[in-house]
Amino acid sequence: MGKIVPTLLLLVHGALVWSYDLRAESTPPFPVADGGSWTAGFAKAKALIAKMIYLEFKVNITTGYTGNCVGFTGEVPRLNVTAVCLQDGPDGVRPARRVSQFPAGITTAATWNRDLMAARGAALGQEFHDKGINVASAHLHRLGPVTGGPLGRSPFGGRNWEGFSPDSYLNGVASYLTVKNAQEQGVITCAKHYIGYEQARTGADRWSETFRDPYNLTEVYSVFPPLVQTPISSNFDDKTAHEVYMWPFAEAVRAGTGAIMCSYNEINQTHSCSDDATLNGLLKTELAFQGAVISDWGGTWDTESSALGGLDISMPGTGFNIPGSPVFGLFGAFFGAELVALVENGTVSEARLDDMVLRTLAPILQHQDPSTYPLPTIDVNDLNKPTNNVRRDHYTLIRDIGEEALTLVKNTGGLPLPNPASMQSLAVIGEDASASPYGATSCGDTGTACQIENNGTMTMGGGSGWAYPPYTIDPLAAINAFVRADGPDINAHLENWDLAAAALQASRSETALVFINAYAQEGADRHNLTSFSNGDALVKAVAAVNNNTIVILHIPGPVIVEDWIDLENVTAVLIAHLPGQESGHSLVPVLWGQKSPSGKLPFTVAKDVSDWPPNNIVSDPVLAPQANFTEKLLIDYKWFDAKNITPRWEFGFGLSYTTFKFGELGLVKSFKADNTSVQHTAEPFAKVGDSGSSMYDVLYTASVRVTNTGKVQGAEVAQLYISFPTSEDEPPNLLRGFDKLDLAPGQSGTATFDLTRKDLSVWNVVDQRWEIPQGTFTLSAGASSRDLRAVSTHTFA
Repeated sequence: MGKIVPTLLLLVHGALVWSYDLRAESTPPFPVADGGSWTAGFAKAKALIAKMIYLEFKVNITTGYTGNCVGFTGEVPRLNVTAVCLQDGPDGVRPARRVSQFPAGITTAATWNRDLMAARGAALGQEFHDKGINVASAHLHRLGPVTGGPLGRSPFGGRNWEGFSPDSYLNGVASYLTVKNAQEQGVITCAKHYIGYEQARTGADRWSETFRDPYNLTEVYSVFPPLVQTPISSNFDDKTAHEVYMWPFAEAVRAGTGAIMCSYNEINQTHSCSDDATLNGLLKTELAFQGAVISDWGGTWDTESSALGGLDISMPGTGFNIPGSPVFGLFGAFFGAELVALVENGTVSEARLDDMVLRTLAPILQHQDPSTYPLPTIDVNDLNKPTNNVRRDHYTLIRDIGEEALTLVKNTGGLPLPNPASMQSLAVIGEDASASPYGATSCGDTGTACQIENNGTMTMGGGSGWAYPPYTIDPLAAINAFVRADGPDINAHLENWDLAAAALQASRSETALVFINAYAQEGADRHNLTSFSNGDALVKAVAAVNNNTIVILHIPGPVIVEDWIDLENVTAVLIAHLPGQESGHSLVPVLWGQKSPSGKLPFTVAKDVSDWPPNNIVSDPVLAPQANFTEKLLIDYKWFDAKNITPRWEFGFGLSYTTFKFGELGLVKSFKADNTSVQHTAEPFAKVGDSGSSMYDVLYTASVRVTNTGKVQGAEVAQLYISFPTSEDEPPNLLRGFDKLDLAPGQSGTATFDLTRKDLSVWNVVDQRWEIPQGTFTLSAGASSRDLRAVSTHTFA
């Protein structure tokens, strides 16, 4: 293998960034897959490759095309190598009918419940499998669903909701559990977008996109000639790469993901899908990734540099390059005949081509039997074709995730609501309370293509993360079904702009539920961080006339609520995130106290936009836009802590209808060899007196006793944060564990946190390895990142 040598570069905006020089110490000079734990699949793949006597056979496997799936790999009929169906998305099979719309990744993270994260991964895997999809992505023959990026560097990121959290640890836990459990269903997952893909567009209005691909001349934002303007370059240093952006992908790799998708952006001024440093260096060497790197659709800019740089499959290959096609030239044509020629003239070695094919076939043959795996039953070109129902009983899981994700962030007595029989009247206000007047599946992949205003309750964001719901249980429908004949009069006003009419209904009601939302989608970053469709004004108009105004928000990430949050008549606020098809059913039990809310914020909510790091979305429509990650490790709560900024609601925050007491924080040395890695990484580290061989060996176990001191049953998420020795350039606190305990009144339980070698390590940029630093660590446990109730200090090195 090559030796990875860090090199520092000074970029045009003065940002200090890094690159890798992959120096060959043996032949071939690229990381060669050995299959890892995929012993059977690797052997089968090698045997097939040995029979591929023509270069065209091998190149076919690496070159995508389109059909009834969003993408296929090529096939070799003579050897019974069938095409692999690649399909979106992270929250359900799409675009397709008779599938489930699961809660978004950000919603799932808000549960802080490992069991629900795992169950969601398994259910997604089942639906992809049953539709005959081989690879699921958060783009992927059977390609399956996981999103490790965008992480959420900026709260304006239009695709943040597709992922789990801007915290690398929480995101990593959810990524691991999703990959592992989805692939146990036989589908191959594709983790995306690798790496540093933290914004979609530039331009003052953030609707003017820089080129995501080299030949897209069909969009209004294409103001520069092809191959002249470059995608935005994400410029970050070595330590930031390892400790922030690589972390979730490392978890996906060790969970055994069969594919990883490189992204549209450049990385330190090199196209992501041809970046030797991050693909060959970090991913395939350091993380020992054994699967295939797949380009995002149009993410390939060149055949030679991509093949040598670590790309294994180009999507959509030559699939959109058909003369006469309405999308001719949309993505260009890469690999295919051009790759054959490069191998024939020796520019790309046949050994490299063999490795590309091996990485593609091995995970498929490890997890799937092509002779029995179901054929694709979807047709992305005709959603009206009859197709099989793959939903099973997943609606119950969707309901459970939505319910446990509900995050109570203010409560001065408004919740829970009393028994419906004792209520006289209840106002339900806002377009977000009801069904879309256009129909849940009529507005395209964006979910709001019909009209952004008055489009009904927000269940999901838009773009390739949107899955068509088979139905939508909107809040008003669920409330009507719950209160029935003996409940209060329901005074509904289902639009946001006639404030006088909304206030009239609110004034006639004992309690007013106001539903507002904010929208985000692929292909655009958020314009602002306020609610959509006059939402803030609607809340103020209702609160002016009703002294028990309760606000429910369906949002893709942080929103600014300062216009109304401190109003005395706003007595409770629930963040419902993006709950999927069972939205209303998830909400009702918490509103009426059948369940205590137990969600916790997977992100920070600020009081003002200026509280976040400056310039975290580049808005210059220039030929070579640069995004300099000058905040380095200080993402989300880490920035607020380091800069001593008081947020509106901190990371990990969420109230309950009961109360909890934390005991003392204990720590015991408890070495346990890594038994959780499906595939082992090769991350270098310095040993500290133990015999372990993995970054994921458990070295210590922390624990804290939690007691429900209230009068109702409830669940508390005990969170463990670590403060590294002051000699290290680390954020003040880093999440390193969480445990959700469901406790009856008076009941106690013990939250436990296994600490791996990686949890206690920092990346040494000089020695190029993980190290547990000398000095005093502070461990803190509590109910949020700023509500830390049990503290202890320790040394580990």
